Amino acid sequence: MTKHDLLDYLAAAGSADAMDVADAFGIAYATAAMALMRLARQGLVRRYVDADDAVYFYELSERGHARLAFLQNNR
Repeated sequence: MTKHDLLDYLAAAGSADAMDVADAFGIAYATAAMALMRLARQGLVRRYVDADDAVYFYELSERGHARLAFLQNNR
């Protein structure tokens, strides 16, 4: 799973939590959670908590959409 793969997945999904990502890519939950946290620290995704489930969800930020466009144009 590359950064491009993860950004592309989030763009298509709209939002996702670490378990969604782990299932989609066939990776461990901890690996998915760490990858999402890295994207959040880079400002490429926004992280928010679902108050009902107490689960962090992630969605692309404007910067994330711009990075995805850059990666797609340079592939």
